[in-house]
Amino acid sequence: MFTPKELLEKCGSPLYVYDYGILYRRCMEMKQFRDDLRAGLPDGICVNMHYSTKSNNNPTILSIIKEADLNVDCMSPYELEVDKKSGFTRNRMLYVCNNITAEEMRFVHDEGILICLDSISQVETWGKQFPGTDIMVRINPGTSGIGFSEKVTTSGKETKFGISEENLLDLFKVTDQYGLHIIGVHQHLGTLFLDDKIPEYIEGVKAGLSIIKRVFTDVKIVDLGGGFGVPYKHKEEPLSLKTLAFKLLPVLEEFVSDYPSVKEFKFEPGRYLPCEAGFLLGNVTSLKHENGKWWVGTDIGMNQLVRPSMYDSYHEISIIHQDPNKKRPQILANICGNICESGDILGKERLIKYPDVGDVVVVHNAGAYGYSMASNYTGRPRPAEVMIKNDEATIIRSREKLSPIIENIVVL
Repeated sequence: MFTPKELLEKCGSPLYVYDYGILYRRCMEMKQFRDDLRAGLPDGICVNMHYSTKSNNNPTILSIIKEADLNVDCMSPYELEVDKKSGFTRNRMLYVCNNITAEEMRFVHDEGILICLDSISQVETWGKQFPGTDIMVRINPGTSGIGFSEKVTTSGKETKFGISEENLLDLFKVTDQYGLHIIGVHQHLGTLFLDDKIPEYIEGVKAGLSIIKRVFTDVKIVDLGGGFGVPYKHKEEPLSLKTLAFKLLPVLEEFVSDYPSVKEFKFEPGRYLPCEAGFLLGNVTSLKHENGKWWVGTDIGMNQLVRPSMYDSYHEISIIHQDPNKKRPQILANICGNICESGDILGKERLIKYPDVGDVVVVHNAGAYGYSMASNYTGRPRPAEVMIKNDEATIIRSREKLSPIIENIVVL
C-alpha cells in the first residue's frame, strides 16, 4: 500500500486519488434507494438513477457506476462519447443540456439518445430539424431552489434553467407546430441538500408534479433531478436515503394514482457517488507570516480545484507531516494555491499544526466537480488520477503534459 507521499513521488503533484471501496458503497446505497422506491410503487412503474457525468467523467469511475446497474446523463458530445466508451448503451443514457447549438442537437439525434430541452427556443430549434420526434422538457416549478450557493441553485425566479408555468402554453404551440411529443418532464431544484433540506426538496417535488398534473397530458417520464448532498464538514450528518425514500414515496404514489400515464421516474445523483471517494493530494511549498496572518502555500491551485474560489465552498484539509514527532504549535492559517489570483484560496482561517515545506496536503471530498472542472489556467497541466483498490494503486488518467497543450496553439 502506498503512502500519500509515495503516491506523489510516483505520479507527480498535485494528484487526484479515489478510493474504490467508498465509491462502490455509495453506488450500492443509491441502488438501494432506487430499489426502495421501486418496491413502494405499483407494478409497471420504473425508477432509474442517471449519474451526472459532469461531476466526474473518468471512464474507470463511469464503468464502476455502470456495473452497479445505474444509468447516466450527459450534457456535451464529449460526455456522450466517454459514456459510450465506458459501456453505457443508448437506452441507459439521457442528454440533459442547456443552450446548445443546432449542430449539437443533430449529433444527439443521430446517436438516438433521448434529449431534454430547457427553453421554448431550444424546442423550436429541435422541432425545425426533427419534427414528429419525442423529447423531454425541463420546467422551473418556481419554488425556491436548494443549494449552498446561488451559483448552484437551479430553480426559482433567479435561475436560467427551465420553462416556467406561465410560458407552457407557448411551449405547446411550438410542439404542436412541429408535431413533437413531450414524453417526459424534468425539474432540478439545486444541489447539496442534506437531511435538514429534505422537507424543502419534497415541497419542490410536489410543486413540479402539480404542474405536470394541471398542464401536461400523457407524460410517461418524470425526472426529479438530483442534488443529493454529502457532508463536507465533520459536524454535518450524511444524507439519509432511507428517510428521503420514506418521505418521497407517498408523494409519488399519490401522483401515480392521479396520473396513470407515467411509467418511469428518473433521478440524477451526481455528487453523491464519487465525492467522498476522492482526495486531492499536494505539497506544502511555502510558509509565511505577513500582516498578522499565516499563509501556507501549496502546489494545489484553483486550476486543479476551482470550487473554493468559484463557490466559496468548504473542503476539509489535512496536513501529513514528514516528521510526525516534531513539536508543532497550532496556527490559524489561510491555505492557498500557486496561481497568481487573490481568490486562489483552498481554505480560509484553518486551525492546523505548523507545517514544513514538503509536508503533504490532503483536500477531502474532492471526487466530484474536482478534476472535471480543472483547467490549464496559467498553462499548468492537469494532474494524474489514481484508483486505490485492494491496496493497489492504479493510474486511471496520466498526468497531462505540456507538449500537447502547446501543440494546439496556432501561430499566425
